[in-house]
Amino acid sequence: MGCVPIFHSRHILASMVAKNLKDKYVGSTLGIFWALINPLLIMWVVTFVFTQVMKTEIKHYSLLVLSAFLPWNFFINSATESTNSIRQNAGLLNQYTIPREIIPISVALANFLNFLFGFAVMLPVFILANNTIVKCLWALPLIMALHLGFAVGISLLFSIVNVYFRDFSQLLGVGIMFWFWLTPVFYSLEMMPSDFHAAFLANPASCYVIIYRALLYNGSYGGIYLWLLAFVFALVSILAGYFLFVSRERDILKHI
Repeated sequence: MGCVPIFHSRHILASMVAKNLKDKYVGSTLGIFWALINPLLIMWVVTFVFTQVMKTEIKHYSLLVLSAFLPWNFFINSATESTNSIRQNAGLLNQYTIPREIIPISVALANFLNFLFGFAVMLPVFILANNTIVKCLWALPLIMALHLGFAVGISLLFSIVNVYFRDFSQLLGVGIMFWFWLTPVFYSLEMMPSDFHAAFLANPASCYVIIYRALLYNGSYGGIYLWLLAFVFALVSILAGYFLFVSRERDILKHI
């Protein structure tokens, strides 16, 4: 396992990414546009609750939410869909000799392409709302690369853990609910008491959505400590996913 086998199997990886995208929208009239419609619908519902019911006065609150929800949606879809990916592709693994890590990686990449589509459509809206963000846009590819690395690492981890612990996918469904509300998606970190900031930043998903929001909503880069956290979490997740696969890949077929 490693970068070389994946590189040699890049055509297989590309075809699996395409298959994941096709399967996601097969039979759908709107197709890939659901990558944008779903987050927008959720954003509008939450915006209505916060602005009309709870009467928040935050300027462009819908964009504050969307700047964090689009990247959160990419990450959590990658994590949840990759969890069962090894089991769902047991037939493929039994018939062909391919790097097994390609399966969860292809799930993360397919969701990343989904994310890029929705993001590209919404970026002009962020610019129109606050044109000062233009000066920060050069940093977007950097945070996207770190975020993708983090998502790939988590996808590898979750997929292999679910091979050995079949209840993991069920537990994850419950855990995501708590994880979501502990991540500053529908609120900003500044809304929380300062005593709790360290606890929120200990959540690996937080630094990414905060940086996206800083770039797209505030027109700033976020603190250097956030970027350091994003780098560390991405590196740790990739290494953890890699070494777990190395230690368990020979036994995968025995457990699925």
